[in-house]
Amino acid sequence: MTTFIGARLVVDEGVVDDHALVIRDGLIEAIIPANAVAAGDEVHDLTGYTIVPGLIDLHVHGGGGYSFDDPDPAAHQQVIDFHARHGVTTMQASLVSALPADLDRQLDALALSTGDALHGVHLEGPYLAVSQCGAHNPAALRPPTPDEADRLLGRNGLITMVTVAPELPGVPEFTRRLTSAGVVVAAGHSEARAPELNAAVDNGLTHLTHLWSCQSALVREGPWRLPGLIEESLASTHLVGEIIADGHHLPATLIEIARRCLGDRLVAVSDATAGAGMPEGFRYRLGVIDCEVASGVGMVVGANAFGGSTTPLDGMLAHLHQALGWPLPEAVAATSTRPARVLNLADRKGRLTPGHDADLAVLSPDLTVGATMRAGRWIHNALG
Repeated sequence: MTTFIGARLVVDEGVVDDHALVIRDGLIEAIIPANAVAAGDEVHDLTGYTIVPGLIDLHVHGGGGYSFDDPDPAAHQQVIDFHARHGVTTMQASLVSALPADLDRQLDALALSTGDALHGVHLEGPYLAVSQCGAHNPAALRPPTPDEADRLLGRNGLITMVTVAPELPGVPEFTRRLTSAGVVVAAGHSEARAPELNAAVDNGLTHLTHLWSCQSALVREGPWRLPGLIEESLASTHLVGEIIADGHHLPATLIEIARRCLGDRLVAVSDATAGAGMPEGFRYRLGVIDCEVASGVGMVVGANAFGGSTTPLDGMLAHLHQALGWPLPEAVAATSTRPARVLNLADRKGRLTPGHDADLAVLSPDLTVGATMRAGRWIHNALG
């Protein structure tokens, strides 16, 4: 049994002091008053730190110079280890659009890497709109087919999320097949209007990939105003939306609009690339698209367009709390509790509560990560 004292704990009720967190056999056993800690327990004093549930990142392409689209499990482990140093205990490997043979090679390799840390694979394409492709290879984009849905499902649970443009032919049936098997289907990189989005929602679509990034918006046809995917998303009563809260992709005003519209259905994602954690000028690729770290964010080389993010999820948490003034429990919910719900892991992850996995991030006063624990074991510890 391991007991932590001295730290602030971010729990369902808010932030609590003068309590101890008790870990046994990889689970959170109890949260008790500090004066109730028994003599003889293995006690660690974390005075000055804050303990939050391990962060859960739904949208990760890479980090620390490595990428999940590299068909090498050693590269995947480098990505996992990089994000562990930033408090992430569970993540999805996101893949940009690729030609079928390349995608098969990537998925074959990722099948060897999934486990406790790597929950599954998020296919961010290739079922996207060419006009909203962003940093995706337009030559790899294609409409989905029922046979392709069956092939993805044949990978024994490896695929956990798929982003689609709802206006593409075949999306409703493709969505129905995937969601009936438990795969989360998201709308993104799309020109969809209400009828197309609603058809996908009727077949199980529940999620929105990085709000405002490569999503259709309001247009005017004569005197008529036609809402786009972003307006339809914000007006929804049940869809979950992602924001990239790195201080670059979205201004504070848009994040606040999403916060007020979606409430506890708003999640933060890193959209981190191989450029995350790398110095200015570092070159990397998203599929076949050349990108570089420029002014603290990923940019497509030679284009005025973002090429993913270079900020890991702990940076998003810090931005929400320190720059935008969100209460710390709300920022933690957006980076842990709510993502756990998206992945159907809310019964064991995303909260500091008895019976849940002992997945923790230990934050210093400036919200940088000092240590990360998964299932009661340190996977990163710089506390000394």
